[in-house]
Formats: sequence, structure tokens, C-alpha cells
Amino acid sequence: MKKKFLLLSLLILLVSGLFMLSQRHEKPHTPKVPEAKSVDRIPVSVAQAFRVAVRDSFSTVGTIEAFREADIFSESAGLVRKVSAEPGDHKRAGDALFLLDDELSTIRQRKAEAFFRQKKKDFERYSNLYREGAIPLSAYEIMQLQTEDAEAELVAATRKNSDAKIKSPFAGVVTARFVEQGELVREGMKVAHLVDLAKVKIILFVPEREILKFVEGALLKVSSDLLPGEIFTAKVSSVSDKSGRDHTFRVELLLQNSGKAKFRSGMFVRVLSSGKDDRPALVVPRVALVSGIRKPELFIVRNGKAFLKPFVVGRELHKNLEVLEGLAPGDSVVVSGQNELYTGANVLVIDQKKSTEAP
Repeated sequence: MKKKFLLLSLLILLVSGLFMLSQRHEKPHTPKVPEAKSVDRIPVSVAQAFRVAVRDSFSTVGTIEAFREADIFSESAGLVRKVSAEPGDHKRAGDALFLLDDELSTIRQRKAEAFFRQKKKDFERYSNLYREGAIPLSAYEIMQLQTEDAEAELVAATRKNSDAKIKSPFAGVVTARFVEQGELVREGMKVAHLVDLAKVKIILFVPEREILKFVEGALLKVSSDLLPGEIFTAKVSSVSDKSGRDHTFRVELLLQNSGKAKFRSGMFVRVLSSGKDDRPALVVPRVALVSGIRKPELFIVRNGKAFLKPFVVGRELHKNLEVLEGLAPGDSVVVSGQNELYTGANVLVIDQKKSTEAP
């Protein structure tokens, strides 16, 4: 028992000595002060909103349409005896396009003419007898009605015979022919297509913010890529009072298609509407937009911070946008580096672009 007690005492003394020795070599602990976190700044490029003089002009693309065009239908039935309409032929109003077999219709017209002449003579005799009191009023009225019926039959027979010659309803160019010589034509059958290109219509679809620039009777400039360097003049003939679902209005212009102007239906042209006087406008670079033009927003920089700012857009002026509301001259707008920004973000301006480009 004494040995165990001595061994336990020695073990306790040994552990105590080792603990005191380790405390003597350990350095005193000094609490570490955390370093202040550096503030991150996002590099951006900016440009200033600036004023320029602009002229209210508007340029858009229009489509050429024929002033008049029509499908030609046969009003009579019969064999085609003669064809006088080839695609590309120029026809005057009343020129023959097709001649149908008119032998039977000519005979019917002659019979109607003879019958009407006979009834007309009978009516003259009945008129004399009625004035002399030789016949009653009822007999005179019956003969009058028979004469009028004969005249109506003559008109119908003459018209039927005339329909055997299919004519051009207006001056124009034949663009298509659908029957051949010797072919049997039915009444109401389409036989040709005709267009009038002496003058042409230009069809535009104008957004509502520009529609007030288009007034009936106004003269506008027209150009075409097919005729470089040439400027034509067209007159506004009609402006629609109702817009489509895309908020555009249909506008029609008339252009004389004579001389060197050989416009064809379906061509594209550019129409320019320009104002008379310059006016001041506040503009910003278009690249400053952070969203679409339907909901215009951009970042402005104030006191080293970025703020998202909505604004009202006017016209698009080449690489710039007109500002109607929301900004002031001299405001710094971010034109590069917007993807990393948020309202209140700290920014570092690395480039101050000069906004000197006039629209």
C-alpha cells in the first residue's frame, strides 16, 4: 500500500512539473484586431446628357402598289376566236383583249332590232288612231308596253353581242393571261389581269408618335436604292383614322410614274418627311439603355454612386436618344459596365466620353 501511494504521488508531481514548464515557454496572447474590409468599386465609363439642335424628320420604307389593278372576267360564254392580250402589252381604255364567237349573239341582236322597229311602227299607228278616237285607251297602253318590251330586248341583245368582245376597262399593262385561242370560255371566267402604273401608290405604316407629320396634300421626298441619286416627289393622298394592333397608321401617297421613274408594283422605296426649323433637344447615347426601348432606364452617377433612373424617350437620333423627361443637361450616364451595377453601387469612373456627336 505504501508503494502504491508513493508511485501515485510521484506521478502527480511529474505532471505538475511538466505543466509549469510548458506555461513558462508560452508567449502571452495578444488579441488580434481585424483589418478593415476595403470597399469594392465597379469601373464604368460615362457620358454626359447634352443638348443639340435637331430637325423633326422621319424616314421610313414604303411599298409600291399599282394605282389601279383588276382581274378581267368574261361576261359572255363562247369560243375564243382572237387573242390580243399578251403579258407586257400596254392597252388603252376600251381596247379589245379577246374576241369570242359572236355569230349567234349577232343574229339575236338583228332579230331584236327588227322586232323593235316593227313595234315602233305599230305604236305610231296606234297613237294616231287613239288621237282620232278610233281605239280605246287600253289598246293604246298595251301597244305602248309591247314597244317598251321590244326596246328592252334590243338593249339586252346588243349588250350580249358587245360582251363577245372583252375590252380593257382602263389604260394599263397586261400582267397575266389565263385563256388561249380556241378555248371555251364560260360566263364569269377570269381571263386576264391588268394594272395601271401611270402613277403608283406608296403604302406606309407610320407609328402614332409620327403620324401628325403626315397631312393629306403634303409633298414628301422619295428615293430608291435602284435609282441612286434621284429624288422624287409624292403627295399624301390618304391617312387612316384607325391604327392597327401594332399602333401604326396606314398612309397612302401618290407618285407619278413617268419619265425615268419606272417603279413596279411590289418595289420598296424610302420616304422622308422633314421639318422646317431646328429645335433644341436633350439627348443621351443609345448604349446607355439597360433595358428595351419600351421601358427605358439607365444608370446615372452621382457622388461616386450609381442610381437606376427611368426616363421618357422621344425620337431616336442615329446613335442617340432624345430625352423628354427624367434627366437634366450634364447628368453623367453610364455607357459601359452597366451589367454589374445596381442602385447604390460604388463606381469608379475610368473613362469620361465626350458626347459631341450631333444627330
